[in-house]
Amino acid sequence: MKDVTELFLDLVKISSPSKQERAVADYIKDYLSHYSQLNIIEDNTGEKIGGTTGNLIVQLPGKGSKLLFDAHMDTVRPCEQVKPQITEGIIRSNGSTILGADDKSGIALMLSMIDHLVRRDLHPAITFLFTVCEEQSLQGAKQLDPSYLQEIDFAYVLDGEGPLGTAVVQTPHGCKGTLRIIGKEAHAGVCPEKGVNALVVAAEAINHIPMGRVDQETTCNIGVVHGGSATNVVMGKVEMQFEARSFDQDKLEALIDYVKDEFQRVCKINEAIFEENLSYGTPGYKINDQDDLIVPFKKACEKQSVRYQGAACGGGSNANVYRMRGINAVNLSTNMQNIHSVDETIAITDLHQMLEILLSLVEEFTN
Repeated sequence: MKDVTELFLDLVKISSPSKQERAVADYIKDYLSHYSQLNIIEDNTGEKIGGTTGNLIVQLPGKGSKLLFDAHMDTVRPCEQVKPQITEGIIRSNGSTILGADDKSGIALMLSMIDHLVRRDLHPAITFLFTVCEEQSLQGAKQLDPSYLQEIDFAYVLDGEGPLGTAVVQTPHGCKGTLRIIGKEAHAGVCPEKGVNALVVAAEAINHIPMGRVDQETTCNIGVVHGGSATNVVMGKVEMQFEARSFDQDKLEALIDYVKDEFQRVCKINEAIFEENLSYGTPGYKINDQDDLIVPFKKACEKQSVRYQGAACGGGSNANVYRMRGINAVNLSTNMQNIHSVDETIAITDLHQMLEILLSLVEEFTN
């Protein structure tokens, strides 16, 4: 039985970019192999998405409510040869890589929870789900066979930011995809007037569309642009990767309709062609603070003298997938900070205190 900090330090040293989580999965299976009470399953998600491993489903039999705890095994890059450093109780990388607290803090906490719970006579039935490829559109959770979730009453995802005690009770709806404008190529130095510059048409359309922070609930962005073949050729085609998010589904749909209409209008004026493949993603959610999912977490925080707070988050997590499938799920913070950057950190005291909160949460359902 290892300390939660020791587990975390072990895990962050293992490289696990999306679709290459095999070594982390093997660590988890090896660490838990001596617990005969557990049923450990690896599904075939890896085969479906072209990865090296599937999701790990670890089932701990119990009585009463059926709970699920979730953390993902993959990280963003750069994640090779992470060298964790500890300074005044704060764990960080050496500055050349991410740390990987997102989401190896969640994995370490779940492994430590198992260490404690298998030694108890009474606890709920719990599924610990270690998913793959969360960082790429939540693919691991989306590919999970629904049969593993059909009896779950409440799900807690350990993948949030914010102070300990934070539950992400609101996330946005989203829509993303490609906007494509097809103009007409011509020699830029000989007969540019015979061409239709797709980038110029795009710029005109974008100029009529709200970008960035649209309002307090809504954002809109074009993050990647590809187009053109040479400096002496009028750009005949441009493709733009677009996304929009809003906590209000109606606002999002109205914005998407406006974007499509405006691009279509501008293209028609300029004798260009507009194409798009925008699609709505995993739905957002909003949870009341008095929900049966949240109340036990609030009580667990109170027992550990931690202030509960419900928060909105601009991104999604596996909790969105589970809620889409009818599971009452929420994302909880482990207080990892500056994620997806080489400045990522987490405090040792937060790992230990979050472990106590989670064990208290399980006790709420035991009682």
